[in-house]
Amino acid sequence: MNKLKTSQPVGILNVDYFQNNFSLSTYFPKGYLEDYIEHYWLISWNIPEGQSHQQEVIPHPCTHLTFLKSNSHIQGICKQKYTHTLQGSGNIVGIKFKPAGFFTFAEKSGLALKDISDKTIDINRVFNIDIAEVEQHVLNLDEPLEKIAYIDQLLFSQMVMTDENVARVNEIVAEIANNNDIMKVSDICYRFDINQRHLQRLFVKYIGVSAKWVINRYRIHDALTRVEENNSIDWAVLAIRLGYYDQAHFIKDFKNLIGKTPKNYHSTISK
Repeated sequence: MNKLKTSQPVGILNVDYFQNNFSLSTYFPKGYLEDYIEHYWLISWNIPEGQSHQQEVIPHPCTHLTFLKSNSHIQGICKQKYTHTLQGSGNIVGIKFKPAGFFTFAEKSGLALKDISDKTIDINRVFNIDIAEVEQHVLNLDEPLEKIAYIDQLLFSQMVMTDENVARVNEIVAEIANNNDIMKVSDICYRFDINQRHLQRLFVKYIGVSAKWVINRYRIHDALTRVEENNSIDWAVLAIRLGYYDQAHFIKDFKNLIGKTPKNYHSTISK
């Protein structure tokens, strides 16, 4: 059975508003898929008629497969802020692959991950299914575990994985995500005793982006978490803790991605 994931989501902007207005549940994959899938995510909403909500997300370095009525797709890694407008009522069933988890599926389909970053592609490029039929079925099931079991049987029942680099690259990215002392590519090379050129080749091949980009993305996630959780912030101290040489560079990176300075973003979120 797929276990419910209880950790708080990271990367959702204005997370308090999201949690108060939408239902989000995430589930771990079964054991044989744990090297490839981070989790399944299920969202439902019911927005009053005539209103809409534009949800913004700072994505992780992961590929997603999403089942959404008339708009199911595979989304490569988003290097910029991802925005989706929701109206009326509905639900989404999604799969968040681990950073290197989609590599095997892409390779079998003749796709290079670096070529699908910032792009959406048709699910049938990778999985031979009747998308309309799947949407009709999975989006109308009531129980989350029924939705997940249906997708597992449909997409992953005959998987045979052999590439040991998938697990290795995922392990490296997990260390970057969980250890905010990692600020530079050389920090990874030291911890994993790996040549920098080889590391870069692994990241581009198995994830589709550079190791430096992954480090920067997770440090921005760290910043978002601190901004969301704290009422009073010393911005200069935060910049240093996140590995920036000065506050100006931190503000520049944050604004380029979020669209607001850290201080302005902090003033707009509910506490």
